[in-house]
Amino acid sequence: MKNLSFILLFLLIFTSCKDQDALEKANSFYNSGEYKKAIKFYNEHLEMKPSHEIATYNRGRAYEELGEFQKAIVDYKKVIDINPRNENAYLSLGKDYYRQKDFENAAFQFEKAYKLNTNSSQAATLLARAYHKSGKVENAMEYYDIAINNDNKNAEAYLYRGALKIHLNQSGGCNDIQMAKNIGYDGAEDLYNKYCN
Repeated sequence: MKNLSFILLFLLIFTSCKDQDALEKANSFYNSGEYKKAIKFYNEHLEMKPSHEIATYNRGRAYEELGEFQKAIVDYKKVIDINPRNENAYLSLGKDYYRQKDFENAAFQFEKAYKLNTNSSQAATLLARAYHKSGKVENAMEYYDIAINNDNKNAEAYLYRGALKIHLNQSGGCNDIQMAKNIGYDGAEDLYNKYCN
């Protein structure tokens, strides 16, 4: 009986070490941009811990980087099943809808992320962009304002708020684009030269 306990303990430790090793390898490959290899080791890890939230999310991100969007969506939805408060999973789902030009559903997912973290400038910016694209300009302006209030270095929010102000013939658009330019946002200088010079 004593030997059986020892064998079970040894197997448990061995399995745990192997599982941790797979996760470390997966994360290492993910961080170096080797997404196919990362997926292989995330799969290995998830065979032992199928409800591991971070591994599932990272595997979804790896699928997304490879353009395997349907597999990524399955993982993001699984993450939400595991933890309905995972802001990143909602943001990633929203980005997929946005990529598909389904701006209503993108806004729905971004709003869920924003409600989980009202201090998130990123969630507010993405929500504003989805509203902007779906023609809900008042909502878009509100969330661009929130994004900038949450992070006054959010160049993307300044740029798109400025563009929206110019489109609506409101004052301050060029000031916003200038701010985006000063922060160093790509494309801000071209936009400034086109509309503000």
